[in-house]
Amino acid sequence: MILPCEALADWRKLAKEGTQARLKGNFEKAKIIEQRLLQDADTPIGHVFALNTIITNLTWDETETRFDEAIPFHTAAVLEWCEPRIDDSPMTATANHYCGQANFSLSVYHGLRGNYIRAGQYGSQSINYFEEALRVDPHLIDSKLYLGLAYFVADNLPPFIKIFSRFLWFIPTGNSAKSIPYLKEVIRAGDEFPDVARYIYATLMLVDEKNRPLAIEELTYLVNKYPNNSRFQLRLLSVLLLLQDYKTALMQADSYLSYEPINDDLYLTLIWKLRAYLGLGRITEAEELLSSIPTNVYEKLPSWSRSWHMLSIAQLHDLRGERQSAVNGYNDVLGLANSDYVNNLIVEAAESGLIDPYGLD
Repeated sequence: MILPCEALADWRKLAKEGTQARLKGNFEKAKIIEQRLLQDADTPIGHVFALNTIITNLTWDETETRFDEAIPFHTAAVLEWCEPRIDDSPMTATANHYCGQANFSLSVYHGLRGNYIRAGQYGSQSINYFEEALRVDPHLIDSKLYLGLAYFVADNLPPFIKIFSRFLWFIPTGNSAKSIPYLKEVIRAGDEFPDVARYIYATLMLVDEKNRPLAIEELTYLVNKYPNNSRFQLRLLSVLLLLQDYKTALMQADSYLSYEPINDDLYLTLIWKLRAYLGLGRITEAEELLSSIPTNVYEKLPSWSRSWHMLSIAQLHDLRGERQSAVNGYNDVLGLANSDYVNNLIVEAAESGLIDPYGLD
């Protein structure tokens, strides 16, 4: 039951409860809290909460267009409230923090849409707002989550689209020296976002091979704490597959399937499990699993994930001796890479398959 809130501290407490609901995979509860904040809070905290949800969705699948009207609506509401208050004590820190979040959301949105100049402009403004919020209130540690990400984005424009929207899934190509310390501080002392920062930190640890055990450790922590959160589960699975730890990936997939994921979460889990079977040479089981995945699965998957399924089908064609069908599949993967993001390991496997038929080691 959601109790009545009157003070800003109470609204923040409710928003924190909503963030925990998202972390636990309880999106229905998070949506109820979002609506309560939007309707009743006397600050734009509900709009900020909604923006955080939208950015989470867009970094999962940036091709989503259903938020194209919501982002300008929510950011305008936040800016209308915060801009007149950025120099108005005692609201200065909060106002700058909210202005920073609105500009950060606009930076992410425009970056995902390829508008890099506007993304950079909004990103720079967000950095200034967050820095000012922290100058006024050094204890506002949660600002450092966004500030760390904003520095990361600013340091990596213009190849924003390749590293930001997909860093939640694939090894990024760059890093910012300011990002990691800020994220670690949020993990250690943040209020609302320690585990959000932990997730991002784990992903950035994939950049350097020697730090990858840290990524596995942090993701395992999150999976154990939030077993119903599909993104944590699938993220860990994808990392295990990238590291070719097929045995652990298969066990992790089976563990997550016990929570009965649905829709694209289910299909992605089955695709990861299929990749694990192929890596282990368990071809009969791979064939059986493939037959349980709908042929129209592409319509249910984020665009970045489709190449994994396509590659698996092509490789299974090769194992059956159906060489022309395999070649067609590899070419389809490479064709997809011309118009969408395809992980380098998938591209390399498809290119290799065109030269030599895929076979078991």
